[in-house]
Amino acid sequence: MTFAKLTGAALVLSLAGFTADAWAECTFSPDPNLPRAEVPDECKWDLTHLYATPDAWEADFAAVEAEIPKIKPTCEGKLASSPELMLECLDGTYTILEQLYKLYVYAGREFDQDQSLDETKMRSGRVQMLIPTFSDQVSFMDPELLAMDKAVIDGWMAENEKLAEYGYYFDDIFRMKPHTLTPGEERLLALTSNMADAPYYAHEAMLNVDMTFPEITNDKGELEPLTVTGFTKYRGGSDPELRRVAKDTFFGGLAGYENTFASMLDGIVKAHIFKKDARGYDSCLEAALTPDNIDPAVYTNLISTINDNLERTMHKYVALRRKVMGIEGPLTFDNLYNPMIAETVEKTYTYDQGVEMILASLTPMGPDYLSFVEDGMNPANGWVDVYPNAKKDSGAYMSGSAYAIHPYVLLNHNNDLESVFTIAHEYGHAMHSYYSNQHQPFMYADYATFNAEIASTTNEVLLLNHLLATTKKKDVDTRMALLNQRLENIRLTIFRQTLFAEFELTIHEYAEQGNPLTADYLNTTYAELIQKYYGPDYQLGENDASEWAYIPHFFYDFYVFTYATGLTAGISLGTQIGEKKTGRAAAELYKTEMLSAGGSAPPLEILANAGVDMTNPQPILDMLDVFEATIDEFEAAYDLKQK
Repeated sequence: MTFAKLTGAALVLSLAGFTADAWAECTFSPDPNLPRAEVPDECKWDLTHLYATPDAWEADFAAVEAEIPKIKPTCEGKLASSPELMLECLDGTYTILEQLYKLYVYAGREFDQDQSLDETKMRSGRVQMLIPTFSDQVSFMDPELLAMDKAVIDGWMAENEKLAEYGYYFDDIFRMKPHTLTPGEERLLALTSNMADAPYYAHEAMLNVDMTFPEITNDKGELEPLTVTGFTKYRGGSDPELRRVAKDTFFGGLAGYENTFASMLDGIVKAHIFKKDARGYDSCLEAALTPDNIDPAVYTNLISTINDNLERTMHKYVALRRKVMGIEGPLTFDNLYNPMIAETVEKTYTYDQGVEMILASLTPMGPDYLSFVEDGMNPANGWVDVYPNAKKDSGAYMSGSAYAIHPYVLLNHNNDLESVFTIAHEYGHAMHSYYSNQHQPFMYADYATFNAEIASTTNEVLLLNHLLATTKKKDVDTRMALLNQRLENIRLTIFRQTLFAEFELTIHEYAEQGNPLTADYLNTTYAELIQKYYGPDYQLGENDASEWAYIPHFFYDFYVFTYATGLTAGISLGTQIGEKKTGRAAAELYKTEMLSAGGSAPPLEILANAGVDMTNPQPILDMLDVFEATIDEFEAAYDLKQK
C-alpha cells in the first residue's frame, strides 16, 4: 500500500484557487426563522471546495472506508522491523486521517446548515461512525511503539530525515506511557468513543431541533416561536419586557426537560470517569488535561485566582450595572446581557461594515495577516456562512480540519456590535488554523485545546482597543458603549467561563465519589456558583438555575476554561502588539511562535515563546486589573454625563 502526504505547498496552491477577484457584498436582515433557501447565496459558505457534489463525497467515503481496514494487516507487529516500514505506516495512517477529516468537515458543515434534513444527518452520522473504526485500526500503534527502546527510534531518526519529522510525536507518545494500555485494551477504548459522545449529540438534537418553545411577541410586535438563536438575541435587546419574557420562556422550557438533560450530562460524565479509571488517572481533570500536556494546576489556579478577586471585580461590576440602569433592588438575569446605556442599543452593523472595522483593527498584525484574513472574510471565497436560518446550528464556530482546503466559519450574524466581535473571534481561529496548516505538516497542524482560544480572543482585544483609540473622548456615548463591550467580553469570556469551569470540576468530583448527577443537584450547584460569582446584589429567577442545560460545552471534556485562559493571554498579547515601538516585533513573534506552531511543541511552551507565561497567576491578575480599571473608567464617564 502506497501513501502520499499533502504538504504546506499544496495548501497555498489550493487557497489561491479559491481567491475571488472582488468582494461579494453580504447585506441582509437576519431572521432565524427563515428557511435557508431565503438567505442570499452570496452570504453562504461554499462546500464544493471540499466536494463538488454529495456523490463525490460518497465516492471518497467509500475509498476511505475501504482503506481503513488495511492499516492493521499492513502495520501491526511490524513497526519495529525497519525505519522505512515505520515511516510508511505513519505516513499512510496520517494520510487516511487527513482524508477522514475532510469527509468529516464536509458532512458536519452540510448538516449544520439545516439540522432537520435526514440526508445530511445520515452523512454526518456515517462519518462519525467511521472515526472509531479508524481509532480501532490504529489502536495498536502507541503500545507497539512504547514496547520499543526509545534509543532505537532516536537512532533511526538520526539516519532518516523524514522519520525525524516525527520527533515530537515520539516524545509525546513516550510522555504518555504511564497511561497507555495494551493493544487490546486500546482497541476496546477506541470502540467506545461513539457511545461516549452519544449524550452530546442527543443534547444538540434535542435543544436545536426537537425542542419547541412557546411563542413570544417579538420586537416588531409579532408572535414568533422562541428559538435558541432568538433567545441569545433577545436577552441582550433594548426592550426590558421582551428580555424578561424571552428569559422566562427559554429557561422555563429547559426546566420542563431538566431530568432528561441531567441524564445526558450524567452520561457524559460517566464516560469521562470510565476513561479516567481505564487509563489510571487520579481524576477526570487530570485525564482531560494530561494528553494536551497541561498541568491541572493551571486550571485550579485560574479558579482560585478569580475567586480571590470576585469582590473587587464581578461584585463591583454588578453594583455598577445596578447604578447605571437605575435598579433599586437586586440585579436579575434579564438586566444582565443588555448594554447598560440604552441609547447605544439601536446601532446596527452589517457583516460588510463589521469586516471593515475588523480589518482596520488588525493593521498592527502586518500585511500578510491582513491579506489572508481579508481573503477569508470575503464571502465570495466560500469560507463563511453569515446569517441565521431555521434549523441552522446556533452560535458560531470555526472548522479548520480540512488541511489542504481552507477553514470554514459558521456565524449567526445579528447585525449588532456583539456579532462584529464574533466575526473577529472566529477569524482569529481561522487564521490560527491557516498559519498552522501552512507551516506545519499534517501531523502537527492541529493545535492543543489549551491554545485554541488565544488567537480568537487576541483578535477581539485588537478590535476593541482600535475602536477605543479611534473614538474621540468627547464622544462619551460611544466610548461608554465600547467600555461596556470590554466589560462584557471579560465577564462572558473569563468570569462566566471560569464559573462554568468550576461547575464542571465540581460535578465531576461529585460524580467521581459515586454520586449520580440529578437535576436537583445540578440546579443547586449551578445556583450556588451564580450567587457566589455575582454576589449578594444579584438574584436568580425561578428557573434561572436550569441554564446549565443550555450550555453545550458541559458535554465536552474540560474545555471551557480555555476561553478564560485564552482571553487572559489575548489581553496580554493584544497589549504587546498594540505598543507603538515594540508592537510589530510582538506581532511577528506571535505569528511565528504561536499561530504557525500548531501542535509541534507543548502548548504552554508555545504560548511562553509568544510572550505569555500562564504557569503563574500574574497574567490573570493583570487582566483583573484591566477589568477593574474599565469599571472605574465607565463609572467616571457615566458620572460626568449626569452632571
